Amino acid sequence: MKIAIIHNQFSRGGGMEAYMLLLIKGFLAAGDEVTVHTYEVNRPLADQFGCAIRQLKIPPLPGRWKKYLFLYRCNTTFPKEDYDISLSLTRTSCQDIAICGGVHPEVVKRVSRTSMFRWFHDKIEIACEKKMFTAVPLIMAHSRTIAREIISNYQVAEEKIKVLYPPIDIDRFFPADPQTVAAIRAQFNISADKLTFLLPSCGHKCKGLQQLLLAFSQLDPDHFELLVAGSKLPRKIPANVRYIGYITNLAPVYSAVDYTILPSHYEAFGLVIPESLQCGTPVITTKEVGAAELLAEQDGIILDNNQPETIARTIRQLRKTLPVMANFAGRHRLTISQHIADIKALYPALRPK
Repeated sequence: MKIAIIHNQFSRGGGMEAYMLLLIKGFLAAGDEVTVHTYEVNRPLADQFGCAIRQLKIPPLPGRWKKYLFLYRCNTTFPKEDYDISLSLTRTSCQDIAICGGVHPEVVKRVSRTSMFRWFHDKIEIACEKKMFTAVPLIMAHSRTIAREIISNYQVAEEKIKVLYPPIDIDRFFPADPQTVAAIRAQFNISADKLTFLLPSCGHKCKGLQQLLLAFSQLDPDHFELLVAGSKLPRKIPANVRYIGYITNLAPVYSAVDYTILPSHYEAFGLVIPESLQCGTPVITTKEVGAAELLAEQDGIILDNNQPETIARTIRQLRKTLPVMANFAGRHRLTISQHIADIKALYPALRPK
């Protein structure tokens, strides 16, 4: 099949960029032709993939204005008829399937805006999102929570929405062997005498970092420690919080800690949750994280809220280990091959005879 993927940039970055690369890998492995439509390209990264790239030339405008112009040009020039299936990971309205990893009005509700500049851009994003949900034949929501939010915010018909959780790469995420775990623990000075938590975060405000810092300031540094991977931390942090840098391969780090923690205010899915569980490490998260819909009791803890007192109280009550059932990805159809098969199963609905 001929597949088109539309996104703002071909690069590594947040969750949508990681998801795009998994889609490319999956479709190529299934023998499909893949073309990515974008306006920013990381050429060394692109060279690692055997897909075609169509880069729209955008004038040197400020970042968000580049994106808006890209959306407009895609909507007016995208050759939909050239492809069997076209998917967009950004707010275009010219494709077969809109991939929805979050509903913008819900982000605005949960993250306070103080500047007129942000308010103005929120209005544009919401207008683009509304147009997309109206025009596109099918919407793929990354969780049941997202599906409900699309319906409540945009009055979209329920039958237009298909829930497909995003996949993880099981070739990368699996339990590390004891020698690797020992090496990682030595590298990052992880003590066997402490309960160690990992927060992978490139968006600290949404991920609940401030609440975590306040929670760990209430916890005994001799018994509890938080490691943060991703974006840098503020200068003033508790003694039992450490920044370990931006790490491209988190799999062995998941295996080396006791828990992964993600107390987000709002998270469409939260790939770090299945990644951690696939590596055999239990999780602590909130009801605001889409991946929480998949968790069983043995997988970890779902917090009632992400207030510092709730987090600190929960952590104090934890045991050192919590056994996790193997093959989380396979049990929930989160492998890349399963995800690609589920997308292709939508083809008859997209192109009825």
